[in-house]
Amino acid sequence: MAIWRVKAVLAAALASLVATSAAARGPYGSINVGAWQGGAYTNDQTGAFSHCAAGAKYNSGIFFIVGVDSAMGWTLGFIHPEWTLSNGQVFQVALTFDGGTPFNVQGAVTGNSMVRVPMPLNSALINQFRKAKSMTAYTQGRLFQFDLKQTSVLLPALVNCVHTVQKSGLNSAGDFTVNVAPRHAAAGPAGSSLKPDSGAPSSAELQIEAIELASNFIMKSALHGAKVLSRAETPQEIAAYGAAWRSEEASGFVRIVPAQPNIKGLDVAAAVVGNDAKGCKGKFASARKSELVDSDVVFQGFSSCEDSDGAWLANYFIVPRKRGGFILFSVLSNMKSEQARNVTKEEKIGDFRKAALVATGP
Repeated sequence: MAIWRVKAVLAAALASLVATSAAARGPYGSINVGAWQGGAYTNDQTGAFSHCAAGAKYNSGIFFIVGVDSAMGWTLGFIHPEWTLSNGQVFQVALTFDGGTPFNVQGAVTGNSMVRVPMPLNSALINQFRKAKSMTAYTQGRLFQFDLKQTSVLLPALVNCVHTVQKSGLNSAGDFTVNVAPRHAAAGPAGSSLKPDSGAPSSAELQIEAIELASNFIMKSALHGAKVLSRAETPQEIAAYGAAWRSEEASGFVRIVPAQPNIKGLDVAAAVVGNDAKGCKGKFASARKSELVDSDVVFQGFSSCEDSDGAWLANYFIVPRKRGGFILFSVLSNMKSEQARNVTKEEKIGDFRKAALVATGP
């Protein structure tokens, strides 16, 4: 197939990946990860942001596309020029990741040669896809093989694309690619907002989850000028396992604390304030507690320091993670301005508690 034809097929497929009755327009900005190309797309009728997607052509002739819509719903797309399909046709696909147990899924035919496979956010399907190095798809009597090694960079780029456009609009569209830190061995229960432990889990799926949570948290917290930092801006010790953010009045990070035997929410709070104590060379204070918010428990840690470097105050909000372990949200104030001091007031701390719960979703 001529290169211009390949580009035309891929462009049309990327635009229509999550479209139903309306056409889509794009790309806005860019995603370039190896052979994967894409960006942000809009509904051509309303002009509203629709989704972010990227795709690549494999040697077998099949086009493979990954997309995420404005509601953070994930979709796989497959196009093969030899397929002749009809809308409404049942299209069965057996997906196997790293040679494991197949997932038998039903695709939705959206054109004479295109099939979409939805991946619900909390499904076993997307969890396997995020972790896998390879995938096979068996359908129509043929086996297709896919190298997924670059998805550790691709998936965070797609998440970054959605959150960037949702927060700042299409005018903010640029290069959505983010730098994903290398994998390390698992570490202890928690780190600090000031000097987090460096040996923490860094799998790509945890990084993606942390970026989503950080984006949700700062949006629900009503902070001024808040943004999730790019991987280049994020300190290496945080980028390895979480996501960092900054606003006009505060900064912080989100960390996924994987499930560990006999670790409770208050243990996580004790660990983070304990690490803060080690970093303070002057007057230090700390506390921990649990609060009931709308019938859900939020564990909290608090620490403050006054030394030759100045004053700071950190609040930690720890929420049980539905897939096991905990999610740690931190808010750090340097106490230098009235705006920075406002985030330490009890009313605002209550807002952060609520935001931590809402960010983790139902």
